[in-house]
Amino acid sequence: MPRIHKLDGLRGLFALLVVLYHLNINNAPAALVNNFFIRESYIFVDFFFILSGYVITLTYNEKIQSGSSLIQFLKKRFLRLYPLLLFSTCMYWYFVHPFLDQQNITLALDTLLLTNSTPILGTEIGMNYPSWSISSEMISYIVFGICSVIGIRNNKTILITIITFSCFVFLAYQQKYFVTGSFGFVRGLACFNLGYLIFKLAQKNIKLPNYFEWFICLIVIVLMYLLYHNSSKNITVILSIQFLVPITFAIAIFILTKTNGTISHILSTSPLQFLGKISYSVYLNQAFIIGFGIPKLYKWIHLDYGVLQQTTCVVLLVLILIIYSWATQYVIESKLGKKLHTMIQN
Repeated sequence: MPRIHKLDGLRGLFALLVVLYHLNINNAPAALVNNFFIRESYIFVDFFFILSGYVITLTYNEKIQSGSSLIQFLKKRFLRLYPLLLFSTCMYWYFVHPFLDQQNITLALDTLLLTNSTPILGTEIGMNYPSWSISSEMISYIVFGICSVIGIRNNKTILITIITFSCFVFLAYQQKYFVTGSFGFVRGLACFNLGYLIFKLAQKNIKLPNYFEWFICLIVIVLMYLLYHNSSKNITVILSIQFLVPITFAIAIFILTKTNGTISHILSTSPLQFLGKISYSVYLNQAFIIGFGIPKLYKWIHLDYGVLQQTTCVVLLVLILIIYSWATQYVIESKLGKKLHTMIQN
């Protein structure tokens, strides 16, 4: 299946914004990270879920029709996600929280058993905090695969629609959309399934004007502003704004698949394509690089002007993260991934 390069570029850009969100505002220039756009960048995780649902449907929608093809699909996805998850979690454990106590062992097990988006072990987000979303991703693959096997023609879409609606109802009952950890799999599943539904809609011959790209950018920025500045105590208002996030991202993906404007061209440029290529590594490596790198950089770099020191440290941190992620993408995702893929084919 051909790749949709503009969406790869957007994923890379959003991965970097999530990294900036996770920076401690005391260790980074306030002008850079203490603003509504960065402080609300956690919402881009929902974009990753929806894009994953879209891409998986694009690639596998017609390929999973039996139990054996389901097992093969799950093997491929597990081997795609797990090696880097294992490596990055071990690095985080060893260098950031190097303690072999019961708490850390439980946190590590919750992550490595891919249960840290569920309440099974009850650690909330496990070890290597971005990894909860990988647990949710794997659960979404399982649900998608099962729906593919038991769904007959249009029944699959109906089944996924019911599951999606049920997930949003559950989140509304929880009175919080942005759940992580224990019920993060529900949020991830809702978004992943939206990606499936957007793919089905995108199959229709619909043409959109290129200026819609700018329109959806404006909507995302306004939504982030509302999330940051919303002071309402009315839970209905709060949930309405939060629930607009996945809907807006789903619409954004649909628009980008139907347009070819300036934003599409920017997202297709080499730097953003490179970021998109290493985005999974950037996402999973960030906790280790931030947790281990920030204290070291502040220890080594001594500049009298606080903002200059903070800026220098952040720039170096991002460069180190990109170079390190480039290496893990090449060695673990690409080289090791190909060997593992060959093994399951034999």
